[in-house]
Amino acid sequence: MKKILLVLSLVLTMGLVGCSSNSSNGYKNVSASDVQKAIKSSNLLVEMSMDYDIKDFEYFNDVMDSIEEGFIIRAAMNVRLEDVIFIKATNEESAEKIQSTLEAYKEGMIMRPFGDGYGAEENATRAANTIVEQKGNYVYLISADNVKDIEKVIMDTIQK
Repeated sequence: MKKILLVLSLVLTMGLVGCSSNSSNGYKNVSASDVQKAIKSSNLLVEMSMDYDIKDFEYFNDVMDSIEEGFIIRAAMNVRLEDVIFIKATNEESAEKIQSTLEAYKEGMIMRPFGDGYGAEENATRAANTIVEQKGNYVYLISADNVKDIEKVIMDTIQK
């Protein structure tokens, strides 16, 4: 009888420790497509846009093994800036690597071409307001007119 109680208490303890370690970061385990749908349905994007799977975007080939899933929403016209990149990493360490890659993307693909207003006046403002953030296993870049509103949609979707 004591052995049964000991085994049950061990199983219960391991279960509680396992559950608490998964939930301690404050973020839900949601799919990238759930976040993408939330952003698209919010009507916060100003430009006509096109959606891409992150794995079809060659810029991230160096960190592809760290990516579980993700998406890119970009303005349909190349001379307009409105990018939302959302990546779910395999773990937090991988998310840090991906964040570094997104910072390089911000500098090379957003600030350099659009920072002076290439294509349209508002592109310079959008470039200057671009953010790159890591939240648990999630990493995102937002370059748009309403960065904070789009970020709120993301946070509402991933936060517990």
